[in-house]
Amino acid sequence: MEVKKSATLTGRCLRFKYDFSLWFCETDEEVALHISEILDQNGYVGFVEHQDQVAGRLMIKEVTNVIQQSKITIIILSQSSMGNGWCRRVSEWNLQHSIEKGSKVLPVYFNIKTEQIPPVFRHINGLHYDSKFFTKRLLESLKSRKKSTYKSANQMKDCLEQSK
Repeated sequence: MEVKKSATLTGRCLRFKYDFSLWFCETDEEVALHISEILDQNGYVGFVEHQDQVAGRLMIKEVTNVIQQSKITIIILSQSSMGNGWCRRVSEWNLQHSIEKGSKVLPVYFNIKTEQIPPVFRHINGLHYDSKFFTKRLLESLKSRKKSTYKSANQMKDCLEQSK
């Protein structure tokens, strides 16, 4: 039996629609699609900005909903994204949600020097895209998030009943 993933259940039955959401500046699309491909091939379900956005929706509302429905947020930080107002705001919203709700934010540094990383991100362990261990560390960062959040078989049964 497949467990329905949804962020609409409440309390101890909270489940997420996405294993990850991936946020990036359009100039970093090649890197973003490579990361998305790695995660897709390893069974993760995600939301990829620019690829999965639906035309006609209010972007701010959609971003907020996706952030809330994601177990982990991956933000590509590059010279391009640091110079883009929209990318900076989306990063700030993700960080705010992380602080308020305890969700995980994973910065991926691409084509950016350490001194260019915004101070707010310097205290978060991120991944360097050009590292030879990037793929291994990326998958390890999501691995613990893939496990079920149910603490017991009874809790899972209760949650399945609620989702019907």
